[in-house]
Amino acid sequence: MVDYWIREAQRWLEDAEEDLKVAEDLIKLNHFAASCFHSQQSAEKAVKAALYAYGVEARGHSIRELLKKLEDVSNTDVSKLVDDARLLDKHYAPLRYPNLHPGISAPAYSLYGRGDAETCLKAAKNVLNFVKNLLKL
Repeated sequence: MVDYWIREAQRWLEDAEEDLKVAEDLIKLNHFAASCFHSQQSAEKAVKAALYAYGVEARGHSIRELLKKLEDVSNTDVSKLVDDARLLDKHYAPLRYPNLHPGISAPAYSLYGRGDAETCLKAAKNVLNFVKNLLKL
């Protein structure tokens, strides 16, 4: 059973790294909302990878909630990632659905700029690097 959890952790971590690369590429192409989403996905998958490494099946999309669970099972302080998680949690759904911005007639993607994407990318890198250090990868 241990092999299963390690394989799952590795798969999720590889996907997290791929999402981070996609987020970087999307910034270069001026697709800032999509970059924010892939940054969020990178961080979410990284934390899920860590949870899998500890033998815990991860569910949900809130990076903050996943980090709380990781803190409990790993006995590791995640407080330095709370602001990054809070920021990235805001970019899971609203940038993908125009109706999640009530009262705004613009398409959702147009509400995001380079600064948003770069800030999200930095936050995702912080989470991914934390997980890699935690798992000694």
